[in-house]
Amino acid sequence: MVNVIKRERKLKNSTALYLDYRVNGKRFQEATNLHLLPPKDERARQLNKENLIRFEKLRIERQNQLLNGIVPLPIDKKKFDFFQYYKEFFQKFPTKERRADAVLKKLQLFHQKSSLPIAMIDEGYLVRFKNYLEEKLSGETPHNYFKLLCKVIRYATKEGLFNINPAQDIRITRKAGVAKNIVTMDEIRVLVEADCSNSAVKNAFLFSCFTGLRYCDVSRLKWGNITNGKVSLVQAKTGYVVDIELHINATRFLTDKKDDNSLVFDLPSTLNGCNKVLKAWVYKAGIEKKITWHCGRHSFATNLILHGADIISTSSLMGQRSIKYTQRYVKIADSMKKQAVQLLPNI
Repeated sequence: MVNVIKRERKLKNSTALYLDYRVNGKRFQEATNLHLLPPKDERARQLNKENLIRFEKLRIERQNQLLNGIVPLPIDKKKFDFFQYYKEFFQKFPTKERRADAVLKKLQLFHQKSSLPIAMIDEGYLVRFKNYLEEKLSGETPHNYFKLLCKVIRYATKEGLFNINPAQDIRITRKAGVAKNIVTMDEIRVLVEADCSNSAVKNAFLFSCFTGLRYCDVSRLKWGNITNGKVSLVQAKTGYVVDIELHINATRFLTDKKDDNSLVFDLPSTLNGCNKVLKAWVYKAGIEKKITWHCGRHSFATNLILHGADIISTSSLMGQRSIKYTQRYVKIADSMKKQAVQLLPNI
């Protein structure tokens, strides 16, 4: 009969809780990263109660594992590098989301060292990282980044790297995305007439306004992706295929066709370079909005809905697998309609 019991170790300001058990005559004392505080106030007593519940859950789980012949592998948690584990996780479970690399970079910036011993990751560490994300990023991004990190930590817990999931009680609010500026059809007409220092940037941005293509897609768009009045390509960000029927307005910004492997638009080498040209062009056109390249994509979706397209068709044309992302454009279109009504004069 395997019996896992509780052991306590007095520390300076708390009492550490350990699992104590024997396997094949060998004794194991396993740290849980759970502590009891001096019960000086109600908050400390409540925390102690919660940690004892967590400990008991962990004790029963470990005992059941041992009864089924599963022995936790000893890991030197002071040397085990979580950064490396994170990279190997996404090599083992590849994802088409570029967000995975972005999360790792943010964690490395937060930690400011070349390696992250897994022993350092506890609830307090993750709360500080959550606060860091909310301070540095906006909209839904902090929630999405932290959720992806929690996915890796859950798996690491199942593999025995954590005795108990340090992120399980941390909540991060999904904030509303930052409202994006769009260019209306009237403003697009103004941009068409305005001079731009780079004709490729002008044509490509206006093409994006009528196709919803991101910069990463329009910058690598080849003539072979355009056949029979339709754009078809695999989106760089998501890996999903998108098929878009070209409106006659979109075809106005295509030059003479070359061979299938040639780029449609000869753009500057970076998004930043394109946005600088775009900023100067928008200013010259007299449009007093902060317009970036991605606003072309938002403009496409919002103008579609504003002119009667249904949300499912719009979502499909945007290459989105869920309409929850498309619903933001419905809200923008509704807001624009309300603003238009307010323009009516009083009688």
